[in-house]
Amino acid sequence: MTEPTSKAAVVLLLLLHSCVANNVFLNSHLASQVLVRNRRANQIFEEMKPGNMERECVEEICDHEEAREVFEQPDKTETFWVKYLDCKGTQMTRTAENINLVRQCIEGQCISGQGLNYEGNVNITKTGRMCQHWRHRFPHPIYREYNVSEPNSILVENFCRNPDKNPDGPWCFTQDPTVQKETCRVPTCGEDFVPPTVAPKSVRTTECLPSYGIDYVGDLDITLGGHTCLQWSSPEATALSRDKEFIPEVNLLSNKCRNPDNDPEGPWCYVDVSGNITVDYCDLELCDDPLVGGEQMTETGGMERSVLRPAKKLFFNPRTFGQGESDCGQRPLFEKQNKKDAKEDELLESYREKRIVGGDDAEVASAPWQVMLYKRSPQELLCGASLISDQWILTAAHCILYPPWNKNFTTSDILVRLGKHNRAKFERGVEKIVAIDEIIVHPKYNWKENLNRDIALLHMRRPVVFTDEIHPVCLPNKKVAKFLMTEGYKGRVTGWGNLKETWNPAARNLPTVLQQIHLPIVDQDICRASTSVRITNNMFCAGYKPEDSQRGDACEGDSGGPFVMKYPAENRWVPGGRGVVGRRLRP
Repeated sequence: MTEPTSKAAVVLLLLLHSCVANNVFLNSHLASQVLVRNRRANQIFEEMKPGNMERECVEEICDHEEAREVFEQPDKTETFWVKYLDCKGTQMTRTAENINLVRQCIEGQCISGQGLNYEGNVNITKTGRMCQHWRHRFPHPIYREYNVSEPNSILVENFCRNPDKNPDGPWCFTQDPTVQKETCRVPTCGEDFVPPTVAPKSVRTTECLPSYGIDYVGDLDITLGGHTCLQWSSPEATALSRDKEFIPEVNLLSNKCRNPDNDPEGPWCYVDVSGNITVDYCDLELCDDPLVGGEQMTETGGMERSVLRPAKKLFFNPRTFGQGESDCGQRPLFEKQNKKDAKEDELLESYREKRIVGGDDAEVASAPWQVMLYKRSPQELLCGASLISDQWILTAAHCILYPPWNKNFTTSDILVRLGKHNRAKFERGVEKIVAIDEIIVHPKYNWKENLNRDIALLHMRRPVVFTDEIHPVCLPNKKVAKFLMTEGYKGRVTGWGNLKETWNPAARNLPTVLQQIHLPIVDQDICRASTSVRITNNMFCAGYKPEDSQRGDACEGDSGGPFVMKYPAENRWVPGGRGVVGRRLRP
């Protein structure tokens, strides 16, 4: 080799060395991703049990490469390594006591650090609130990043976890609608632990009023809305009371809250709201008056017999209620033509026996009272609802007002779509889209506790014309409600809600057309025992027992829609209630 050539070779080698020297030595974490080494074999025992986590990382301190040898899969290695660092597995000297602490921490039964490792079963927050199930959306919507559908998800049932690396440690969404989420007091490794308990609920000290408060003679004169009651003897109150049938024994003293007309919502009074004289209720606790009891009805085999169906007696004033009460609940393409839909007999037979079915497509025009509440922006399905006259729509109050879901809609936020069968398609010539100009939420609607009196009325800006696909359902009187609200009797739920439990809003998870399912009414005692939510006599449960082989339920998107039942004595359909999203979904 000539001298110039040898000098050039030396320069080339020096340059090559300077280029690669900085990248030769990688940290153990990165190296373990690309390098594979032969496992050490200190003893015959280690040769027989390669990659033993207990030996490698609990009894001894392991590094990331050794952890990779144990789990052999990058994702499992990373999951373990996050836990291991949080448990101070690389820092604690190995004494018998520390080995036990590291083991408990890795197993997730206690925490060290942020508690990223925690997999225990504490489900009560530090202030004593019960945790919400990670799969449920009530009372709070679970963020989509907490995907409980992943096979290896640690978000199990309603146990406290720390999926977002909260520096305060494990937490959960709470079952209290007024508190979205809260941290938990979970076991700390090496420290004594006293399990948390549910904080006792505050008990209202005032006694409840029996008989709807007819005998109330107190001095309350301020309503739930914060308005001062008008004098009962005022010209405005006198004019509005002229057509009412007041109970003579009720003394209408001054401007005090009273219940002279046996209103089931309790004592009330007239108030002046910006020049509009109206009724408002008073904040008085009523004792639950069960629906059962009272007048008796003649029943034969679970069915009322009726030879001649008289004309329906109107209850509402058409000037305020609108038209439609006289022939409500009789569908133009079915009852008015003496036809039954394919699934109708199942409801009627449930008044004699009990059978279970799953959900399916509803027949066209079989639920002409079905209404879709539609958000203007972004344009999307909000809830279901029921048409009750040519002017009014009935829905659930939580569809309009529910702060935990950021719901506080006004008339400018919502449209109503009537006559629909296809969920996404505009059905030209059949469908009607109408604006609303008034929303009335029940004044005693209780979103903070249990959604008691979860009811709202929407007034359409212009009356709708009835068609074969648009027709109102009947509002039941007390006699009809008593007959139908019986354990085992079935009602029909309709809606366009999700077909399965998923966060994915793709079209494949939504129905093409209106869905229906029949659900049996559940005994009230069983209903109350099945939930920690306080169930009042304004509520009922409908659905299947865990042991039933076929199941179904209402899903997100079905809320607010009708739970209708057919009253055989009058051959009319009436709403038994409005839907609140259940925990089980259609199979």
